[in-house]
Amino acid sequence: MVALVHGAGIWKSVDGGETWEFAGLEDSRQVPRVRIHPKDPNIVFVAALGHASGPNQQRGVFRTTDGGENWKRVLFANDEAGAIDLIIDPSNPRVVYASTWRVKRNHFSLESGGEGSALWKSTDGGDTWTDISRNKGLPQKSTLGIIGITVSPVDSNRLWAMVEANDGGLFRSDDAGKTWRKINDERKLRQRAPALDANPRSTHPSQNVPSRVSGFSTSSILQNVFRMSRETRAST
Repeated sequence: MVALVHGAGIWKSVDGGETWEFAGLEDSRQVPRVRIHPKDPNIVFVAALGHASGPNQQRGVFRTTDGGENWKRVLFANDEAGAIDLIIDPSNPRVVYASTWRVKRNHFSLESGGEGSALWKSTDGGDTWTDISRNKGLPQKSTLGIIGITVSPVDSNRLWAMVEANDGGLFRSDDAGKTWRKINDERKLRQRAPALDANPRSTHPSQNVPSRVSGFSTSSILQNVFRMSRETRAST
């Protein structure tokens, strides 16, 4: 079963985690990513997924420039798609990548993908964003679901994206997202075990899962890609 915990926004600690105080975005509920600017800790980006079972407005990418006192929504796909992944380029923090995901979860089903699922890039610190979901090499026509994104810590031009789609997989870009090539299309890298062999027409609640559902743990997979890339570079 895919479970989601009802979250309560952002919390902040200024004493190394000994105590915590509420810092806003309560109605965002699910917060998959928090990214802190590498040079200015007052600048923080949050990927807010929003309500799991229905539409709401407090979802997308939010940014604070005063350590969480105030938040501004800087990226919004629609009221059914929230932000799921977010990465700041370690070499150039003006460049930020994010992904949004249309997902709906209730007691008996999980709908993944559709309008609002996309991959985004900002080159001005989050002020404006460009949809790069259909750039050359990425899936062009199939429905997009959850997308994981990361940037090489040693080469700003190198990106990896794990894309949920009928023709999805693990993609790599060597020109900062302008073009991509698929480097792995094994479904075992990007599918949810409970959705494996699911029959969308079944009347049994445990199998009432849309056939397009094939999510994945993007962070663990992309961290392994990172590690292998760095080890390869070190050995050459």
